Amino acid sequence: MHTIPNVVRLQPAYDDPQAVRDLIDRAGPFWPLARYAASTAELQALGATKPSNFVPPWFRQDFALRGEALVDGAEPILYNPHFVGAAHGVYGADAEVRPTTVYVNMMGATPFPFVPHVDVPAFRGATRVDHPIWLLQQMRAAGIFEPWRVRIATAVSWFWPGPGGEFHYWPDGVDGRHEVESPPFENVAIVADNEITFHGVAPVLGDEPLPTTLTIDAELRRDGDGWTVVDGGLEQCRYPLGSMRTTVSWKADVFADADDMRRADDHVDDLSLGRVVDMLRADLAGKGVDTPAPDDPFHDEVWVAAIATTYRSPPPRI
Repeated sequence: MHTIPNVVRLQPAYDDPQAVRDLIDRAGPFWPLARYAASTAELQALGATKPSNFVPPWFRQDFALRGEALVDGAEPILYNPHFVGAAHGVYGADAEVRPTTVYVNMMGATPFPFVPHVDVPAFRGATRVDHPIWLLQQMRAAGIFEPWRVRIATAVSWFWPGPGGEFHYWPDGVDGRHEVESPPFENVAIVADNEITFHGVAPVLGDEPLPTTLTIDAELRRDGDGWTVVDGGLEQCRYPLGSMRTTVSWKADVFADADDMRRADDHVDDLSLGRVVDMLRADLAGKGVDTPAPDDPFHDEVWVAAIATTYRSPPPRI
């Protein structure tokens, strides 16, 4: 496996991009991305100092999870052979690629970026199903759990003519080269290990005013010739078709070979929470940070702060 992420720029991304566009236009409702945001403890561990109640007009719908389509017609995206082939380009010809996830993000005009970030990692025995996101991110940042990290290929593609909304990514790490994919996006995708590849979105430009009172209960619904945002039973704003930056994200678990996939499926040498805590405490001690064993590794404030201070590094900036 690669210790420095490789990136494949894929074109064409789809054999029939209009069919994908039509599928998205039939879908919904979409929910605010803020529903997926970290809790206060997670934000603290990731470096945030003041959680914000502001909910930007960024929305998401899951089209496929755990290898199963949730939206009728999403199968051609989930099993897109171009994405699978590009994943082999990142991880090698012998890799086993298992598609798992498709989700769609819709972004209305916003005067600020979607800050560079990495996606939520997964480890054998430790995933977001039963571990908080903040801990998984810090396990990745610590670097000592790489033998257990599940490699995940991500293909990101777009439907958006511009202006704004450029996709920024750092394929060689935050101190390495900085690449930008700009609209209009012509049936292209960027395929990488986004759990270690920082990526973000430049401000999306447009004539629509920025809604400032949305809550996490808002919905983005297809309505006639556009999209309507409804919150509290009331229409809050409206976007014409084509005026929202649309991203399709595809993910697949990747294994070095069939034996590696069997080891993962059979849960050979999975991490336990106790083992994670012990390894982190030992690593912290090696860095001069003496931390008592936490009674609650998910919520202990002293424990969370010690990890956040030790492993957090600032992301790149757009």
